[in-house]
Amino acid sequence: MLEARIEKSKSRRGKHAVRDIVLLVSAEGDVKEARPRIAHPVKPVYSKGEAYRVYLDVPEGWYMVQVHLVRNLRGHVKGYIEVYSPAGELLLRANYEKLKLRYSKGNPQYSWIIQRVADYLKLPVKNINLEPAFLAKRSNDSRR
Repeated sequence: MLEARIEKSKSRRGKHAVRDIVLLVSAEGDVKEARPRIAHPVKPVYSKGEAYRVYLDVPEGWYMVQVHLVRNLRGHVKGYIEVYSPAGELLLRANYEKLKLRYSKGNPQYSWIIQRVADYLKLPVKNINLEPAFLAKRSNDSRR
């Protein structure tokens, strides 16, 4: 069983908000919301709302995706998307800020999962850079 966090909370005046979502993605590319087996209430980041520490089973051939997004006073959204194997190891992490998805750490071969999740959540994305800088530099050199 894997542990994750689900949260939907906002500040007292509603100027800041945080959202944590857990999704399951199959090897074929199907995306669905995770149904946790066990959910324990925990303290949310902001005062209005609720948060849970959940435990769920990930079937073989599926990946667990943890999405953490924060909206600030100006309405800008930033956060990260993490992809986990059924065994619970972190496969890939991408940061989301200024409408850009950027590689943070992990194996870039799982970047298709992050793209599927961004499409499923209808995240506005202007630029996607999901391969590490040293690989991007190598591919730019080979184009010349």
